[in-house]
Amino acid sequence: MRHLGCVVYSQVMSSSLAGYRSPADRERALDQLAVAARAEVHVLGTSVEGRAIRAARVPCRRHTERSVLVCAGIHGPEYIGTEVALGFLERARSPALDDLLDRADVWVLPSLNPDGYERTWARGGKGSLHELRSNAHHVDLNRNYPFPGPRKPVWLTFGGWRTGSDDPTNPFYRGVSPASEPETAALMKLAAEVHFDASVSLHSTMGVLIPPCVASASSTSTYRALCAAFARAQPHTRYRQNVLGAVDMFTGEQEDHQHHVHGTWALTVEHYPLWVDVKRFLQPDLFRRFNPPDPRIWIDNDVPGIAAYFRAALELPRPQRDVPAAAS
Repeated sequence: MRHLGCVVYSQVMSSSLAGYRSPADRERALDQLAVAARAEVHVLGTSVEGRAIRAARVPCRRHTERSVLVCAGIHGPEYIGTEVALGFLERARSPALDDLLDRADVWVLPSLNPDGYERTWARGGKGSLHELRSNAHHVDLNRNYPFPGPRKPVWLTFGGWRTGSDDPTNPFYRGVSPASEPETAALMKLAAEVHFDASVSLHSTMGVLIPPCVASASSTSTYRALCAAFARAQPHTRYRQNVLGAVDMFTGEQEDHQHHVHGTWALTVEHYPLWVDVKRFLQPDLFRRFNPPDPRIWIDNDVPGIAAYFRAALELPRPQRDVPAAAS
């Protein structure tokens, strides 16, 4: 065993999972950190296999309807996002983050896809992207949100990554219909009820910040400023905005739904950059491609960035719906 603050990490010394929490440890950590942060724990729904999808709400100290969301674990093997989310909750009442509680409720959802997390743990982090990434229906939950506007035609799909796929054997399978999955429905219901001012969706492993697909120059400029605020606050490795511009399109992702449907400044964060230990992509161990040996380095680097992004977003009015037009 070893410790990060008051939290105990299970060790599986012969496994690539060493340094990361088991599913049971993850849930215990959420309860322990919620108590320390004087937070409420809410059950948002259940997964396909009946596991609870839980989130902690750290209440604002003032009467306000403003809220921010840290959401992680949408893809099974991307444990580093869960660790950063729990690290954010652990620091919620620390001097570094405490000021946010004067302005907004802070919600932390560490594992949106508990079935994928469980499957990854049970297999020791070994398996194909299709086997570990999805929920129990083999759906890529970050391709399962309804498109908020028309889709552009596309010729190069990168195996379905850019578009999602209708093939159940593809790792980017969209599902039988938009919002078909209980995990997607749980987050959509929360977003409709809470109306978050800003959110982050935590992933791995590109080391970039990905804004929604937007049409207006104003929204594009604002997201550039929000990403810059995030990067300036990172103490040792700064992430860059992934600028897709005119080639961006709707793929059924969380940030597009939140921005266009709920008026939320929404950002995807890809932890653990590609250029860090590039040799990891030459080995067959899928888990180690996505997750650093020591998550604490990236918790310390990325939590300040998330907080800075939230502070900047809370200074802004909500975004306007600016859906790109379909190509003629």
